[in-house]
Amino acid sequence: MGGTLNKFDGRLAYFQTLPSRGTIFGQTEGLKGLWQIAEKVAGASAPILIVGEKGTGKEVLARFIHSCNPGSGAPFLKLTPQLLNGHAWDEVAFRLESQGIGRQDDFSGNGSSGRRLCTLFVEEVSEAEPGCQLELLQWVQGSRPFVSSDGRETSVAFRVIGTSSQDLERAVIAGNFRADLFSALSVVTLRLPPLRERKEDIPRLANYFWRIYSERFGCQPAQPSAQLIDRFQQYEWPGNIRELENVMKRYVLLGIEGTKGVGPEEGDERPVAAVHSPPHSVSLKQVTREAAQALERKIILRTLQETRWNRRQAARVLNISYRALLYKIKAAGLISGQSRVDVEAQGSGSLKSNQSAA
Repeated sequence: MGGTLNKFDGRLAYFQTLPSRGTIFGQTEGLKGLWQIAEKVAGASAPILIVGEKGTGKEVLARFIHSCNPGSGAPFLKLTPQLLNGHAWDEVAFRLESQGIGRQDDFSGNGSSGRRLCTLFVEEVSEAEPGCQLELLQWVQGSRPFVSSDGRETSVAFRVIGTSSQDLERAVIAGNFRADLFSALSVVTLRLPPLRERKEDIPRLANYFWRIYSERFGCQPAQPSAQLIDRFQQYEWPGNIRELENVMKRYVLLGIEGTKGVGPEEGDERPVAAVHSPPHSVSLKQVTREAAQALERKIILRTLQETRWNRRQAARVLNISYRALLYKIKAAGLISGQSRVDVEAQGSGSLKSNQSAA
């Protein structure tokens, strides 16, 4: 049984310290309203659906809601899609029992009297398989009993918080997601905007990540400059807050070199600038193709630099074949001049063999 607990703790429990409320919600007007709603529903057992693009902080919001419970010490149980589809309900039941949950006098469905309110956090509910959707519906509706190790059944109504980066309404229409589960889970729906729509929060978030990772990694990098923050605010952040966090990790470890490719840099090629003042006759398809080629060239060059021009490793990072990468390197004109000098300077056997293959 101890092995089960360790297995469970490593995958379902989450212990990282939460950022401050100001860091989570920032200065965006819409998020201030979201924070007020989150605090209102925190003490209730009603299910909650949090939607937003990947990397927008859905789990952090769920943990914030859980932290606002009137009781203390209640478990926050996390189910990933892999665990959900692996039928991890027995592990959930075991964890509840190990936390002392399962007695009628230990839990109040409305969070009153300071009693503990458990949270079952289900990540990406849209990826749940049909059979698991039914089991999840039973948890959301409180109709699935908790079975203790001695075989006793106890009704444990606890709050379920689900997240989705997909359009669940469209999934329901397509027949890929149960309509009754969507209806039950979306009693309260909270929408998190992408980072590109809350750029005024970038300075606070960047400095937060700079501070915590400086402490965690034992580094003393300079605080992000105004110029660096300005670059960040001109970037679209397709990976949202998670991408910003990873960039700040690299900044803490590598300095300004770790931020290459994020926002405009001095000397950057700006292929889209031609779109601002087009000639009298312009092919939208040609402009789009050239912009895509320029972006692809930049990504390949940055990946080659990050892998020290090990092209086999770069191909794995880019998730393309080695032959396709060689073709793209040649088409982009990257193996010439300084690039060739960089490759030859590595002096490693693997790179020399790569050059022979090219």
